Amino acid sequence: MAGRIPAVLGRRVCAVLAAVSAVLHLTMLGHASSAVLAVLIAAMALTCLFCGYELWRAGSPRIWCLVGVMSLAMVAAHLSLPGHQHAEQPAAPGPPAEPMSMLMGLATTVSLVEAVIAAAVLWVLTRRRAAGLV
Repeated sequence: MAGRIPAVLGRRVCAVLAAVSAVLHLTMLGHASSAVLAVLIAAMALTCLFCGYELWRAGSPRIWCLVGVMSLAMVAAHLSLPGHQHAEQPAAPGPPAEPMSMLMGLATTVSLVEAVIAAAVLWVLTRRRAAGLV
């Protein structure tokens, strides 16, 4: 029973992180430049809430996999948006690209943390199963 307490606590901390991601997405709704982008951001917020709910209830390998994949997709999406690259841009006509906003940087960092945690959890779960087969 003592081993379950850290596992449940870890799942619940990750569920709270997912809820934070949902709040960050909802905050970004005000910055959406089109209705299509607003719908996409709202859908991502709902996905974050779904993952948080599932992590709170029971952390199955399926939900950890979903958390990892969605987090990596968010990192890719956040870093590929125009004006959100960290690298210096070559001189080009027009205004310079604006730096990554603090909100986008925070959302990207939370997504990276979630992806690393999900990968670690999946690694432990699969090692435990593999050891049981031997």
